[in-house]
Amino acid sequence: MRVPVEVTYRNVNKSRNIETLIEEKVEKLNDFHDGIVSCRISIEQEQESKKTGNPHHVRITLRVPPGQELVVNQKSSGDDPGEPLRAVINEAFKTMIRQLKKLNEKQREKPKTRVEKPLEEIE
Repeated sequence: MRVPVEVTYRNVNKSRNIETLIEEKVEKLNDFHDGIVSCRISIEQEQESKKTGNPHHVRITLRVPPGQELVVNQKSSGDDPGEPLRAVINEAFKTMIRQLKKLNEKQREKPKTRVEKPLEEIE
């Protein structure tokens, strides 16, 4: 299944390298869950002072049946606010893969069946 992807950029220049990286990462998500309905990615760079740098923020939102929504928010680490955008994107997708694995495990568990006791006969 081909996942429909919406990518929005805010205060970040769009580049072919970043688009290619995102396409590759989204294709990989299909290996972990085959029922992905939609994928929205927001990439932004915060406008802050020069002392703190301009950290990147990546948000990934996936919808999978039955009405589940998985969200990952990843920011440049506090240690290195100038962390490259590629690294932030990679970390965001790693986190999303962990969430998909966890969801798969939950969905594959055998559902609990309700055992009904027979009604006692009324005399």
